[in-house]
Amino acid sequence: MTIDEKNGFIKRVESVEQTDKAKFGQMNVNQMICHCTDQLRMAFGEVEGLRIQKIDFAALKEKMAKGETVPTVDGLDQLAGEGTKPAAFENDKMTLIAYIEKFFDSGDEAPFHFHPYFGEMNKEKWNRLVLHHLNHHLAQFGR
Repeated sequence: MTIDEKNGFIKRVESVEQTDKAKFGQMNVNQMICHCTDQLRMAFGEVEGLRIQKIDFAALKEKMAKGETVPTVDGLDQLAGEGTKPAAFENDKMTLIAYIEKFFDSGDEAPFHFHPYFGEMNKEKWNRLVLHHLNHHLAQFGR
């Protein structure tokens, strides 16, 4: 993540309003904010109980290429009441921004946790996933 990408994401998060409606998908805006934060928490190993999960990678890539919703890892599905519970909207936004900063500030050799679908991932791989994920969900709400 470059500094311009980081700053761009922060501006986009700051611009999100609690009244924003999704252009696609079923999460509300506060669920989306918490969902994005949970991904970063997962990268840092701060989510308990995650395990490797079997997934059809060809189907996953196809869905991603089409911009379709992909299945959320077990334990972090906001629609199922999992993951971080949305609370005070502005505080949730500030938490996401803090995690974006933390991710940006982490070094290339920082220890990163495995991803339940993709296994062990270094900073470069997490970076690609985080950029895609944040962009996807901010665009979901027109940001």
